Amino acid sequence: MDNKYYENELITCYRSDLNQLMRPDAFLDMAQQIAVEAAEYLGFGRNKMLEFGCAWVIARMHVRFEKKVRFDEKVRLSTWHKGMSGLYFIRDYRLEAQGGTAVNSTSSWIVMNLGSRKICRDDEIMRIIPSGSQCEESAIEENAGRIVFPRGVVPEELGTHTVHYSDIDYNGHVNNVKYTVWALDCLPKELTCGHFLREISINFNKEARLGDSVTFLHTESDGCHIVEGRCGDHQVFIETFTFDPAPVGEA
Repeated sequence: MDNKYYENELITCYRSDLNQLMRPDAFLDMAQQIAVEAAEYLGFGRNKMLEFGCAWVIARMHVRFEKKVRFDEKVRLSTWHKGMSGLYFIRDYRLEAQGGTAVNSTSSWIVMNLGSRKICRDDEIMRIIPSGSQCEESAIEENAGRIVFPRGVVPEELGTHTVHYSDIDYNGHVNNVKYTVWALDCLPKELTCGHFLREISINFNKEARLGDSVTFLHTESDGCHIVEGRCGDHQVFIETFTFDPAPVGEA
């Protein structure tokens, strides 16, 4: 018994891009849902957190797309709780497709008080969530790290987005997957449509709420694209994208 939680999935039309490949945000959607289900199965899911007026909130995520996954492929997604690291609860993921592992990912979570919107470390909640790991295997060895703009860089502004109804999830804030969707939509279509995305790292630093206006800033550094979302003086998120240099048909 490997102590992982599994789901079988299909790469449907709405999870595919114009190259008939799984979209990056489709993986993030599936990972988000299986995390909810796995935590519920282990007894520290959304329903249990709501008893204390709290909710799980993702803080960081790192994703490596190891191989292409195509439209209509059957895949198997697994996830497991890795215990605590500092302030964070760590959860890893792996997506298996035809021919082996297609995606490896790790994520870092906090428990947020829904009233104060601050981190909750209540003793009773900490007793519910095991400090040890459910499974000690690592999809990615290092935990998702902190992202910053390179020093001295003046980023370019890519536009703004006003938070609408379709951006909000059941926690009352922008769903974490939406930030990646917004960022990819801001990047040049020749890049996002023409090159395979190999790696994403994301920091979720502040909530965005209904009606907020988020401004996107961009720079390139060491072969990756960095996109930051700001709401007023606050950084909402910052994300890095690494693409294959070869066109998608050759990569």
